[in-house]
Amino acid sequence: MSGPLPKASAGAKPEQVPAAPKPTRSGSQNRQRKRHIKVHLSEGEYAAVEDRANRSGLSLSSLARTALLGAEVPVTRRPPVEKKLLAQALGQLGKLGSNLNQIAHRTNQGREPLAELVEAELAELRVVRDTIMKALGRDH
Repeated sequence: MSGPLPKASAGAKPEQVPAAPKPTRSGSQNRQRKRHIKVHLSEGEYAAVEDRANRSGLSLSSLARTALLGAEVPVTRRPPVEKKLLAQALGQLGKLGSNLNQIAHRTNQGREPLAELVEAELAELRVVRDTIMKALGRDH
């Protein structure tokens, strides 16, 4: 029955058209995946699985799901994070922050900061930046 629509009379309120349903969101992994499988591994097996997950750039759960469902495990999706390098960089940032605080304190006292000291801190900042980039696998 697709005839012409009736004309609205003057002063009549337009009909309310129901809003289209909102598209469903994909949701988080916890909302999408509610079933769990528990696997017992030896220390050596766990280390091997963890290494493979790191090399492929997947979480342990994603690696297990991929392998169990027969999909090909990617060679690498994201570069592995070098946690030791990041911890080292964090320590360097702490020292750098302390030194910059001393420079600010000197400046607030009305004394000019030494240009050599500022240059040295900027050079150290570049080293820390490079260390972080390397730890994140972005040292191209």
